[in-house]
Amino acid sequence: MNTPDWYTQWRATLDFESIEYGIGGVRLLRLGDVPQGQVGYAVGRDGESFVGTGPGDWRPEWMVIGYEMACGDPIFASQESPHPVFTAMHGQGSWEPTLVAQSLDGFEECLTVFQRFATARSNEMELAANPATAEEQSRYLEDIRTLTNGRPEALGFWAVQVDIDLDAIVS
Repeated sequence: MNTPDWYTQWRATLDFESIEYGIGGVRLLRLGDVPQGQVGYAVGRDGESFVGTGPGDWRPEWMVIGYEMACGDPIFASQESPHPVFTAMHGQGSWEPTLVAQSLDGFEECLTVFQRFATARSNEMELAANPATAEEQSRYLEDIRTLTNGRPEALGFWAVQVDIDLDAIVS
C-alpha cells in the first residue's frame, strides 16, 4: 500500500506526531510508516488480506492513521472523502468502529483542542503538578461537543483521552 495523497497532504499541515496526556494520548503515523501501520489490521505480516465486507470485518476503505497510546487501539480513517475518523478496540475478534470525528479536518480540529488541554500535562508528573480544573474540563468538553456535532461516541473518545468520566458529570 502506498500512502494516499489525501493523507500526505493532511499530515503536511501538522507540526506534531503525538499528543501525550498522562499515560495516554494520540500518536499519528509518519508518512513512511503508513504501509507498515496496516499490518495486523488490513493485512497480516505475510501480506494476507484481512479485509472483508461482512459484519465485524476490517473494511476495504479503512486506513490506520495512528493509535491511541493508553491501550494501543488503532485510529483509522475512511479513504472516502470527507475521511471520517474512527477507533475500535483491538483483540476483540471483530471490528466495531466508534466515530472519533466526522471528517479528517474535524479530527485535526479536535486534535488542536486536545493538544491545548494536554499542554503541561504530558506525563504523570506534569499532570500531578497541573491537574485540570473543572472549568478547563467543561470548556474542553464543550469545544469537542461543538466540533463533533454532539455525537456521543465521539465525545466519549475525546473524554477518555483526558480521563474525564462523562457518566460522573451527567449524574
